[in-house]
Parts: sequence; C-alpha cells; structure tokens
Amino acid sequence: MTVQQFFKGLFMVLMAVIVTYFSQSPVEWGTMTVVLIGTALVYVGKNAFTSLQSDSPSGTLNWKNILSAVIIAIGTGLVTYVGQIVAGGVIDWIVMLKVAGSVTLTYLGSTLFTPELSKQKKLI
Repeated sequence: MTVQQFFKGLFMVLMAVIVTYFSQSPVEWGTMTVVLIGTALVYVGKNAFTSLQSDSPSGTLNWKNILSAVIIAIGTGLVTYVGQIVAGGVIDWIVMLKVAGSVTLTYLGSTLFTPELSKQKKLI
C-alpha cells in the first residue's frame, strides 16, 4: 500500500461517516466526532497489519479485501455504538447500521476501483 492509497482510503472512509451523519436530522455533532476519531483509528489499525493491506489488481477483490471490510464494519459499528452511548445515552440502531454500511461499502468501492500503481514508497 502506498502513502497515496492509505490517505485516499482514510479520506473516503471519513467522508462516508460525515455524509451519513449529515443525512440525519438533526446532526449529532458529539456522536459524529467520536465516530470520526474511532473510524480513523480502526482504519489505521487495520492497515498496521501488513498482511491485511490491499494488493489486489483493479476490478477484483480478494480475501484480504473482504476481511478488511468485515473488520472495518465491525469496528465502525462498535465505535458508533460507543459514541451514541457517550454522547447521548440512547442507541439508534438505524444510524449505527447506516454508518457501518456506508463506511464498508465506501471501503470496498475504493478498493475495487483503485487502479494499480507502480511500486512507490510504502507507508508501513
């Protein structure tokens, strides 16, 4: 994984969280902030394991991509759950599923359609 791929994926995952929260009325700023920080940590933590970094060619998904998507879905769901408890004390399951689903689909989409890059400086 190159530095460019890492930051592109991180940016896309965080934008999925922001878009999901802005689609709710009213916007829960506290929960969104906790979820943004937690989702960034989940994404960085997933990429800390070099065995889970995506190396599939453009247009294909392999087991690493699917396992990474599952880790991101579970991690984002847990972070959203904790964020809702911390910020408001009430669990909104629909919002939690929307956030986890949108982040997972965004991750899979970015992985599926990212073109192969020539060997560049690796992040980790």
